[in-house]
This record gives sequence, structure tokens and C-alpha cells, in this order.
Amino acid sequence: MKPRHKWVLGPVLVLTAAVLAVAAAPMAGAAERRVTVRLPDKPTAVVERIFAVFGRVVQERTGVVPEEGPDGRIVFALRAGFGAEGYEIADGEDGEVVITGNDARGLLHGVGAFLRAARLEPGRFTPGAWRGTSAPASPLRMAYLASHTGNWYENAPAEAVQRYIEELGLWGYNAIMVCCATEQFDSLSDPKAQQLIAHVRTILAASRQIGMKAALVHCANNTYKSLPDELAAVETTRQITALGTHVCPAKPAGRERLMREWTEVLEAFRPVGLDYVCFWPFDNGGCNCEKCRPWGSNGYISISRDMAAEFRRFYPRGEVILSAWRFLAGEWHDLYDVLGKDAGWAQYILANSCRGFPEDVAKANEETTQRGSPGNLALMVFPEISMLGMYPWGGRGATYRVADWKREIEQARRLGARSIMPYSEGIYEDAAKVLWVQAFWDPRRSVEEVLKEYIRYEYDPQVLPQILEVIDLLGTMQEVSLKSKTFTPLEAQRGRQCGDFVDQIEPNLPAHVRTSWRWKLLANRCRLEACLRQGRAFEPNGDYTEEARRCLDEIARIYCVDERTLPFTKPGILDRKAGRKQQVVDDEGAGSKPPKRKESP
Repeated sequence: MKPRHKWVLGPVLVLTAAVLAVAAAPMAGAAERRVTVRLPDKPTAVVERIFAVFGRVVQERTGVVPEEGPDGRIVFALRAGFGAEGYEIADGEDGEVVITGNDARGLLHGVGAFLRAARLEPGRFTPGAWRGTSAPASPLRMAYLASHTGNWYENAPAEAVQRYIEELGLWGYNAIMVCCATEQFDSLSDPKAQQLIAHVRTILAASRQIGMKAALVHCANNTYKSLPDELAAVETTRQITALGTHVCPAKPAGRERLMREWTEVLEAFRPVGLDYVCFWPFDNGGCNCEKCRPWGSNGYISISRDMAAEFRRFYPRGEVILSAWRFLAGEWHDLYDVLGKDAGWAQYILANSCRGFPEDVAKANEETTQRGSPGNLALMVFPEISMLGMYPWGGRGATYRVADWKREIEQARRLGARSIMPYSEGIYEDAAKVLWVQAFWDPRRSVEEVLKEYIRYEYDPQVLPQILEVIDLLGTMQEVSLKSKTFTPLEAQRGRQCGDFVDQIEPNLPAHVRTSWRWKLLANRCRLEACLRQGRAFEPNGDYTEEARRCLDEIARIYCVDERTLPFTKPGILDRKAGRKQQVVDDEGAGSKPPKRKESP
């Protein structure tokens, strides 16, 4: 696939003029107190699951239980002709509304658009007025749910994770990626390893049930903590996190071990199946020995190519994503020669978004703009939506870095990226996932327009102006580094505004919004910022006040925090460098320096 440096709409994106106003479309017709749906003849299990998801959303928001039958006034249909994963919403006979998917995923996305345009109130369901066709400009819209740090994806009940995956599908994602980190176990037969594999397989199975694709990320030279010293990699560069579990693939016995363990992993995922594999170079991964360096364009490519062949033995139609995370500019430059000679074993190259090497990223971006992607592989971007802006990540609740996300989306478009894989450590950055997937579904939509649609649907249309205002405030609180115990009067006033917002808005919200985790994460974030900036977060002895503790405890409950949860994903108000509670906030903004990593000797 030849790289492109501008969006090509053509046949890939089919839209009526009205689609750009889908979120603001007026309601059509009278409210329905009875919701009936007609499914296609002999519906597949995926179509039936889509109906179940539709029914759950409608029931939770209106109290009305949708019924399935031959006389349904909402019609689910399948018919090719709208582009892969596209859909049409049209008027049918006798007041019917027909949602037609080009395929099962298109139906899922169409149902999501239909729900967002509708009005769902207690006891009433009013279909929206929007009619038209739409298909995604981006072929691969994958969410990477990092399930290996004791975060929500690892700890939450399986049914809650499944529900969230279904909601991502309604917004336009078509694939879910998980991680099976090995460095924490002695071997794949370790009971805890088997428990993790079973859990991430459940996540992928949930993706399959709703028609989404399944993917696995695999660190190319990472192994178990039982690694013998004689096979160890050289972990002496800034790019490599020294875990002591990296194998040198230049050593024959090391390479044999890596390939054997990779085959074991592929066998473990055979019950659910894989559509994609993404090989990972650094953090985890990497070797700086004489034969492997530069790792990104040498040893990493060599072992990934062999692993790709083994992956295709299991999944002949599977596709390979080659990650360039943390590449230096020289490694990225060398890829043009390496992949120019042999790129047929990979289909995508994943790049960009690594703040630890800003100069190198800038150089790589410039070269990409001039030359396209190495090997003419389809270019994906890897948005960092979880770790920037707060420490701990999402530690005070809902994260809104809208200005940063907008900048990064615009940069990805300039690079000619066609696909996305946002990195997610939790549900607190839910809005970022939506902004990214909708921006790459239709590149003509603005971030502001998508954000308004998100607020109308996930919160309530009546509070749109107030929520936009407080989101703007939260963005300033994340982007400014506050490393002093003294807050300015302006910062104190902003905190007070956040607290007042919750007090004024919450009593008037619909019950399903007030009790939702999305609202609770936003409300507690606002309350904590009010506490912090007005001096009410800490007792004189440094302990949290009762007011702050209540907020943090509720966030911890929503995050499903337990003994497996690593410190950087636990709720709290911490100073990153001192590592202790105090009235100091280390919000690392876009212009701040990254923390230094400890390197191995």
C-alpha cells in the first residue's frame, strides 16, 4: 500500500451532507413508549448480540425494554454497498427506520450512530432525524487495552469489560488489542500466567461476540523471570527498561528459546483466534549487544520477521504490525533501507507519540512526511492518551487533555496516518478514545464537534455548555506543572468553579447519568481539584482530609484497585519525585521534561 500524505475520501468515505450534523440533528416524530426491532432472517450470533447491546442501552436510559419481532418499527439489515464497515440509516415503509450495515461491524457502528442521534428519556425513546450513509476512512481503528499493570482492564469483572468493549464498538472501533506480559512469571505454565491468559482471552472473546477483530501485542525478545544469565540481552541504552528478562536473539540458544515460547503463546490463543499481532521493540524489549544494535533496525527486525512467519503458520490470513515505539531517528531512517529490501512480512508500521525522544520523533516525522512510511507499509499512530497530564495516571479521575489530543490528531493526519491504536491504561480517558476513533472515521469532523456529541450522549444535552466549560478548566489544570504548595488566586478560583459545577449540575442529571462511572469520574475529579486548590486536600500531618479521601476511595472502587495494581495506576494526589502525599501536583504538560529512567550498569 502506497503511503499518502493527505486524506483521500473517494469511495472509502461515503457521507451525505447531513452526517456532519448528526449529533445536533433535531428529533423526528413522536416519542415511542414501545420499542420494537426486526432482525434479518436467520440472524447470526453477532447480529443478535448487537440487538442485545441496543436493548441494554435503551432499557438503562429509558426503562423501556425493546422487543424483537417481525413487526418491528426499527429494522436491522445487512446489505453490501456502503463500503467496508459502513452503514445506512434510512426511512422505511409505514414510519420504519432501517439501519443497514454493509457487514456486521457496519451494523454495529450504524446502531451506535442511531443511538447517539436519538433522545432517550425515562419512559420514552425518540428516534433521531438524521438519515444518510457513512463508512470509515480509516481501515484499522484498534484500541490497545493494556491489561498487565493491575489496572481496570485486568481487575474489573469480565462482564464490565465486555460491556465497555461493546461501547467502543458502538463508537467506531473495529479491533481490540491485549497484552500477555511474561516478565512477571516463571513460565507459561505458572498458575498466575494461566490466569492472565484466560482473562485476556475473555476480553478477545467479547470482541469477537460483537463482531470486532482480535489482536495481541508481543515484545519481540522478552521472556520470563527464569531467564539464565548466559542468554540475557545487553540492557544499556536509554530506550531499554532494564527488567532482566530480555533475551539476546543473536545467541542461537536465546533465539531458540524465544521462538519456542512464542509458539507456546500462539497455541494458548488458538481457542479465541487472532487477526493481528503487533511486535514491540522497547519498554519492554531491546538488546544493545554488538550483533543486535542498533536494535530497532537490526536485531528487532530479524527476530520479528521469524516470529511473523510462525504467526502466519497459525493464522495464514493474519496481519503483522511492526511497532517503532521509542525508535531513535537513526533507527527509523535505517528502516527505509531494511524494509525497502523486504517488507512483505508486515502490513502496518506503528510510529510516533514518544515524548521521551522529542528531537528524534521530530526528525522521524519530518522524514515520514517527505518519504512516506518505510517499506510503504500502512502507517499507524500510537496515541498516548493515558500517561500524560497526571501522576498517578488518571489518579484524580476523568482525564481531559483536549488541546493536546487535538494537536496530536492534526499531526497524525499531516503524517498521512491511515490507522490508529490508542494506548489505554484505564477508563478514565474514555473521551480520548472517542475523539481519536471519530476523527479517523471521518477526517472532516472537528474535535470540538465530536466532543459535543460525546457530552450529549454520555452525559446530557441540557448541560453541554457547563460541561464544556469545566472540561476546558480541567485541561488547564493538567497542562500546567504545579510544583509548589502555594496556589495562585486564579488557580484557587478555578478549583472553586469545578466544585460549584458539580453541586449545581448533579441534582438535575438523569438517574442513569448520576449513577454512571463516567459522571462519577468527572464529578470526583472536579471535587478533588476544588479540595486541592483551596487547601482542603490534606491535614496538617500530611494525611488526606475526609473530603479528599471519600473522592479517592470512590475512584479506587471504580478502578477495581487491588493488590495487583501498580502505584502509577492507583488513585491519589502524589508528588512524582518525592513519592509522598503533599499539596504538590506534578502535572507533566507537553512542554515539561520527561522523568529520567534508571539504566543498568
